[in-house]
Amino acid sequence: MQKGIRSIVILLVVIFIISCATTQSRYSMLGQSYPPRAEDCKIDIFKTGSPEKKFIKISCLDVHLEKTHFIGYSFGDALPELKKQACKSGADAITDVQERSSMVGDTKIYHVTATGIKYLE
Repeated sequence: MQKGIRSIVILLVVIFIISCATTQSRYSMLGQSYPPRAEDCKIDIFKTGSPEKKFIKISCLDVHLEKTHFIGYSFGDALPELKKQACKSGADAITDVQERSSMVGDTKIYHVTATGIKYLE
């Protein structure tokens, strides 16, 4: 019976930790609007540097994550949301990635900004 109680307590702790997480994301166009692409479209990532292809910058991407102090963040945590916003803005790739981490009380904050780009053919 004690093993069952321990499992329930662990489950409740996991639910509490997960429930203490928020994600906010958005994009804004830098000029002309482009039609959105499928939400799961392929997006090239250039965390540092730029693609060799010619491109134009079309959107500013923004992802803001908050979690309790028990769980940290990495770029991989923000990447799905970053790609989703890039697809919505009509971008082919992401460049100019900037990351910021901070902590307020018991909350870890991770903020990522990037630029959505469209390849010129």
